[in-house]
Amino acid sequence: MTVIRGVGAISLGKCLGAFYALIGVTVGTLTSMAVLLLGSPRTYAILGKGLHLGELGLGGGLLLMVGAVILYGLAGFVLGLITGALVNLALRLGGGVELELE
Repeated sequence: MTVIRGVGAISLGKCLGAFYALIGVTVGTLTSMAVLLLGSPRTYAILGKGLHLGELGLGGGLLLMVGAVILYGLAGFVLGLITGALVNLALRLGGGVELELE
């Protein structure tokens, strides 16, 4: 039996950051395609002037896609760090997890 007593929080953060960035590619692509093809309801600024997101064009769609990848990746990294710290605490309190490896 092998006992796991901890995980690398930084390593988990990097892996979850990459995973969430891949999700961000999907979400960003779908969102930018929807904005470019369908447009969206008018979004009103503080001064009452409306901006139709379809007017952002290709640059706005690419900006949405890149922004989604960056935001999702950063969120995944931070959540990975927090999860790693909590998992390490739980493993320390519980004495570790036994695994049978062949």
